[in-house]
Amino acid sequence: MSNNQSLENWLTTRQLEPRWSVGLSGVANLIVLLIGVFAVWWIFFSNGGIFKLYTPLLGFSLVIWTLLILLWQTELFDYWPFSRSYLQNTHPLAKGATMSLLMLVIYLVLIIGCVYLIMGKLGITYFNWNSLMTYGDFGQDATSTREAASWAMLCLSVPFFLVSVWFMFGIGKDLFPELKQPKFGIAMWSIIAVLGIYFYFIFFHPHIGSMFYPKQIYAAVPPWWESIAQTNSAEYSLGILFVTVVGIFYAFHLWDGWPYNYVQKQPWRFIYFAVVSLVIGYIIFRVQLFIFDYIWYEAYVGGQNEANFGWRYSHTVTMANFVLVIALIQNVFFGQAYEKMNAVVRGLIKTIVAVVVGLLFAWAYYAWGPALLGICGGISHPSENAAAFLIMVINLIMIQDYFMDRWPGYRLKK
Repeated sequence: MSNNQSLENWLTTRQLEPRWSVGLSGVANLIVLLIGVFAVWWIFFSNGGIFKLYTPLLGFSLVIWTLLILLWQTELFDYWPFSRSYLQNTHPLAKGATMSLLMLVIYLVLIIGCVYLIMGKLGITYFNWNSLMTYGDFGQDATSTREAASWAMLCLSVPFFLVSVWFMFGIGKDLFPELKQPKFGIAMWSIIAVLGIYFYFIFFHPHIGSMFYPKQIYAAVPPWWESIAQTNSAEYSLGILFVTVVGIFYAFHLWDGWPYNYVQKQPWRFIYFAVVSLVIGYIIFRVQLFIFDYIWYEAYVGGQNEANFGWRYSHTVTMANFVLVIALIQNVFFGQAYEKMNAVVRGLIKTIVAVVVGLLFAWAYYAWGPALLGICGGISHPSENAAAFLIMVINLIMIQDYFMDRWPGYRLKK
């Protein structure tokens, strides 16, 4: 393996072709994806499986971090330390296994090592459930401490995710064009980390400080959004910020990058990208809340399950991801079927398909999920968070696309 010194990212220069027709190639990929989804879910996540990581917040925090790390590997570090020759000539299964293993190693070092073991033991108590049990008032309840620490790690991922997407797609290589890998990736990641931590302390830390009794007002200000959101829960921040991330991926997979391709000159492109993404994300967030109010009537302070403000805010992430999964499958597996269409028509059809099939997917998940996945019945059950499952599926789609060149239905052009 050697440094990748190409000016253009591998994903930009990579050319794929369907192994068979677009339809058959897409169906083949979909079958492999479904096999992978059920295998990974039942082995690692399901409470009826081996590792039982779906608690649900432990599994949720795991898959959101691995997805972000995958994007760092490919978009930020441009597959470093793998050479172009390795990427071009290695079998997709070998590449998928090697890069997935590296992704998990990075997760273990960065999140389990640096955040859980070091920061959670020596710095911030709530990042380590053993520290919470030792120093906090949770007693010996391992479940509540594990979920609290997992929630903290999940919250930490969200501003990192948003800032990463802004920098990867809103700036790209415009900031440090002279740097080669891994210096470029390290420089960009360092800025992302500083801003991500800063945003975390503003949008999430106040809630976590208020989770404990008495409220930790000397370490965390009371949630400043409570009068706006009618809750002190950071699910409000989670909903807005992560739906913004989802909205960015809608643009790339449904609308060919629109509306982000209007501005190219820096720093205006970055400013435009960040502001417009927040506007689109907030619109998607609010439209969903309006629909929830129509279905379940208005939430109220003290409400439980569907009537709870916090649950509704976080459920916007879930529903947005049901649509995103279909958008990704449609574009990654079957995207070439739309290439000859007019851009407006293509975007309109893909959006309608993603929304309609995404809603059908949501219905099927809640109707058949207890039987097929072993999850709890009911949309708002406290032990159920479909976003964890959906982001796991997105992980597998991205592995199949970014690591395995859309194997088996597609292959690299020679």
